[in-house]
Amino acid sequence: MKLFKLMEDVNYTSNSPLEKINEVEIKDIAYNSRNCEEGFLFVALVGETVDGHRFVKNAYDNGARVFLLQKGMESNKNIMELPNDVVKLFVEDTRISLSRISHNFFGKPSNSLKIIGVTGTKGKTTITNYISTVLNESGVNTGVIGTNGTFFNGTYEVTANTTPESYELHRIFRKMLDNGVKCVSMEVSSGGIMQNRVEDVDFDVAIFSNLSPDHIGPKEHPTFEHYLQCKARLFKMAKHGIINVDDEHAEDIIKAATCDIETFAIESNADLTANNIRYSKEIDSLGVSFDCRTKDETFPCFICSPGTFSIYNALAVIAVCRYLGVKREIMIDALKNAKVSGRVEVLPILPYATVIVDYAHNGVSLENILQTLKNYDHNRMVCLFGSVGGRTEIRRKELGDVAARECNLAILTADNPDFEDPMNVINDIAESFEGSSCEVIKIADRKDAIKYAIRNAQEGDMIVFAGKGHEKYQLINGEKLPFDEIAIARDEAKKVIEEKSLLA
Repeated sequence: MKLFKLMEDVNYTSNSPLEKINEVEIKDIAYNSRNCEEGFLFVALVGETVDGHRFVKNAYDNGARVFLLQKGMESNKNIMELPNDVVKLFVEDTRISLSRISHNFFGKPSNSLKIIGVTGTKGKTTITNYISTVLNESGVNTGVIGTNGTFFNGTYEVTANTTPESYELHRIFRKMLDNGVKCVSMEVSSGGIMQNRVEDVDFDVAIFSNLSPDHIGPKEHPTFEHYLQCKARLFKMAKHGIINVDDEHAEDIIKAATCDIETFAIESNADLTANNIRYSKEIDSLGVSFDCRTKDETFPCFICSPGTFSIYNALAVIAVCRYLGVKREIMIDALKNAKVSGRVEVLPILPYATVIVDYAHNGVSLENILQTLKNYDHNRMVCLFGSVGGRTEIRRKELGDVAARECNLAILTADNPDFEDPMNVINDIAESFEGSSCEVIKIADRKDAIKYAIRNAQEGDMIVFAGKGHEKYQLINGEKLPFDEIAIARDEAKKVIEEKSLLA
């Protein structure tokens, strides 16, 4: 692609005359100097800890001759030392410009796709995957982008972030479009919005699930208000907004929106509501039935996931499907079997206890899942969890406080300790249990902890493995090591059942 076409709708200054810029051909774009080759344009991104301008010489040595740089860096030593054969393009914000040139480079693919963006603290992964399940069942080829990766047409691709960098995002859109995908259901994180990764995505629908304090800290959002503002920005990018008005922050989202708004709720007046809620429990599932009421009709629904949060997720999906014209019968049938790996995933491995894997990794999420499960018949509430190493102690306290209130037995173990001693994290969490009636067991090795939980399960126990969810690794000393807690639990349960049968 010609450089001048790539830079369409981007304001920039340059050291090179327009005639030269018009002649330059760009083979591809890189924002990591190690990925540069001859004919590449290198974008110097300014991050929290790393400034891409430090690596311009590396990019040059690897073949790049065109550089997208931040204004104010003209006199930077690294920039000034670049040889005279380079084209320097200076823009106000390289991250925003990366979004625009990626959009241009891949032929503006989001303009030709139906893009559904889901934002909120909880529920993004479930809602996006449910939407994909229902739309694919209805004959609309739909891809997914989010925490669990990218899925379309039976293919899977790992993503580094919940919302990928803008270049990766438009590359994926292009790949999906070229392979017959018509619609994309994607998670839109507050970080993705804050870092302008979705700046040039043509959103047809935006969904707001809920909002609670999360991702607030030195390297994330400075305040809760900033977190809220980032979430609200999505509703200035979309044509149609779908909002959970039971959430206390919904009004702020609605006030900030420039799109038309549709609402859903359980407790409040809304365009879609749920009532007549009933819970069901099977060996391989925990489900909930409800009646969905719109202004025009009322119809029964069932979803194979427990609790009120599952109803909220289902209502969001129903609203999208109605907006896109999906037949009601297809929508209802598809919702019955919709599941997401690592999200309240029931493992049918013990005939006498319910074992659940969930991604809950903060206090709000853990409280949500534990209180939900209490709606179902159970003996003890058992929770196995830890917290990530090298992060704020506040998250550890929040997790510990919840478990101390809600559980009969807490098995404290490693999550992703990284460079921190897992016992340091465990001991921080354990402080929450002082004065609690909840029994506490500390087992640093998560594999051993899982085995203990399975081996000591009692009749009617509700056992939750929290924190890892879909992840198939542990982060230890900076390295992602393979770790599959579902496989570990399944193997140990098999051994326990075999031993019990021999003793019978």
